[in-house]
Amino acid sequence: MSLLCAFFVASIHVSWTHDQSLSGGWLIYYAIKEGIARIAVPFFFVVSGYFLAQHFDEEGWWSREVKKRIKSLVVPFLLWSIITLVATVPLSIVADLIAHRQFGTNIHILHSDNWLRLFGFDLTDFPLHVPLWYVRCLFLFVLTGSLFKICVTRFKYAWIACAFVFLLVCNHLPTENLREFFRMGYSAGGIFYFSIGVAIQRFNLSGASRRNAIICGIVGFSLLAAKLLFAFNLWRGEIAIGKLMLPFLIYFTWHFMPTTKSPNRLTSCSFPIFLMHTVLFSYAGIALKHLPVDGLLSDLIMYLSGTLGSIGITLLFRRYTPKVSALLFGGR
Repeated sequence: MSLLCAFFVASIHVSWTHDQSLSGGWLIYYAIKEGIARIAVPFFFVVSGYFLAQHFDEEGWWSREVKKRIKSLVVPFLLWSIITLVATVPLSIVADLIAHRQFGTNIHILHSDNWLRLFGFDLTDFPLHVPLWYVRCLFLFVLTGSLFKICVTRFKYAWIACAFVFLLVCNHLPTENLREFFRMGYSAGGIFYFSIGVAIQRFNLSGASRRNAIICGIVGFSLLAAKLLFAFNLWRGEIAIGKLMLPFLIYFTWHFMPTTKSPNRLTSCSFPIFLMHTVLFSYAGIALKHLPVDGLLSDLIMYLSGTLGSIGITLLFRRYTPKVSALLFGGR
């Protein structure tokens, strides 16, 4: 499931040509990129909440779990922030040369007025390496794990319901900074799905019903169809429908995922794909501008370069520099 969701995350970061309604690119954009692929990050939050909650009753759990996440989250966060800064310099130089600008005009690190954003410390904005917002948010959730333990254990489903309502209304908070904080910093969606993961563990809700999964699938895909209808007609409410459908689609997908053992060296590539694909997209984008391809074919090449390229690079790192690989990917 995590590998599937890593592929979904990569699909979200491709623009997908969608100017023509009901074209292949339009369907991929609205049914996958803005549709079922959006289950990916919520699923990762659910799993993370579940695994953290397994330690809630252990003595000294908080300090021990925070220390473990420094290796698995904070170190990759800092390393990939630096890697992205360095990796974008050649692209910026090329962009300046093509546009006949003065050398260094487009290099972020030389001209940024927001160093907090470059290194991912501005909680009201995405980091320069966009996927790292999730890593940052997850570490904040671990730091405040005691709050999740108290709220989920004491208030149970009332807390879950309130968290979901907050997820639906957080776009209407009074100030922009507050809205962005609960979108990219301490994510409102993350609060809800992380709490779901904690609840699954605390209340032993891991048993899955085929009947319930089918019902969730019918509801989820019906809402997805409604979302496509709203997008086609440019009606308001598409975003709200998208938020409503995700819990149903996550449950449905989880239940019907195959349970057979897959090769570990492949399934363990989910976090490296998550971390690496946008860097590869940047280079693929430059190359594709000089190739006789465009439209959906160009988008597909971009997508495959980011996903398959991430897997290939990960396998090479693990084989030839296992210690570096452990640092870059948090021991995964």
